[in-house]
Amino acid sequence: MKNFCHNAFTGLDISPSGDIKPCCKFVLTDKIPAFNIKDGIASYKNSGFLKDLQKQFSADKRPEGCARCWTEEDAGIRSKRQLDYIRHKKNFDLLNADTTLFTNISIAFGNVCNFACRICGPVSSSRWVSEIMRHNKIKYPIHSWYKDSKIMNDIFEHTKDAVHFDIPGGEPLLLEISEHFDFLKQFNLKKSKEISLHYTTNGSVFPEQEFLDVWKNFKEIDIQLSIDDTGERFEYNRWPGKWNKVYNNIKKFQKLKNESINIRLSISFTVSAFTINYANEFYQWCEDEGLPDPWMGRLNSPFHYRAGVFGKETNNKIREKLSRSKFLEVRKLIPYIDDNDHQYYSQFKELINQFDSIRNQSFIKIFPEIAIDLQ
Repeated sequence: MKNFCHNAFTGLDISPSGDIKPCCKFVLTDKIPAFNIKDGIASYKNSGFLKDLQKQFSADKRPEGCARCWTEEDAGIRSKRQLDYIRHKKNFDLLNADTTLFTNISIAFGNVCNFACRICGPVSSSRWVSEIMRHNKIKYPIHSWYKDSKIMNDIFEHTKDAVHFDIPGGEPLLLEISEHFDFLKQFNLKKSKEISLHYTTNGSVFPEQEFLDVWKNFKEIDIQLSIDDTGERFEYNRWPGKWNKVYNNIKKFQKLKNESINIRLSISFTVSAFTINYANEFYQWCEDEGLPDPWMGRLNSPFHYRAGVFGKETNNKIREKLSRSKFLEVRKLIPYIDDNDHQYYSQFKELINQFDSIRNQSFIKIFPEIAIDLQ
């Protein structure tokens, strides 16, 4: 079937707040009942919502909640649905499509993070929580459900058949989040050798030896560096990260990969208003540094930071630049400009000015080529 997705049958995504859905790309709406880890995984697994979603895929339909994958596929970009199948084809093909068996799991162990990236927010970053509280006096929670042993036991019981774990953030490699390594230690050596792990990290932390020792027991560790540009533009996007420190860690990760049989590296580049004009330079930088070709994923929210938020003149300049790239994946980004999110530009401008002032940064200085309307 052309549109079939195994994640409706094998996927379990647990967000920083503990919300549950089939995968990280699935978009929740008011029409969809909320499921949270505190209510137990069984309530989600046995829900009418999940059974209906499975029926839609079995009928080769395109469920509304999966629009992000359909958008990428229609633009000629491999979606998570497709990438997951490529990576787990052998396992997926052995499964009975009528059975719900959680084998492809994503667990964000809370929202503890040392960065407050421009495109992020308090839901996924405790650094954002503290910044908003300090300047806007609005309280957001720092999620710590993973410290509840009952919840963690429930997750373990429902993921014993796992073949893959995604561990995003927050920032998953921070030392104060030891619970996720305690969780991994519960899998015996025979089972862990069947499990691959995928980390999404901002590159600010290189793991301690005790964590590296845990990783040795697993089939594969994919360390995905989510870095969105280099130098000054990196530091603007990934505040308060320091590029030199991250770059040194990148070199350490490359060395670790070269010396380990089960470590691989990947690169994630979020296509947003801040990055789309520099996608070609970043792609070239990865090639020059001996890094893998970056996966370029579109930012879907917040709307005011989408790649198509600029006006016609700026968009035309970006489009023309992308069209000259020697990299096919960069040229494929052009449709993201045509989405035309210019109605959100006033909000974009307001937030740029607000946080430039708070963080002592300057969008005009760092991004002069696309700052026409801000000058």
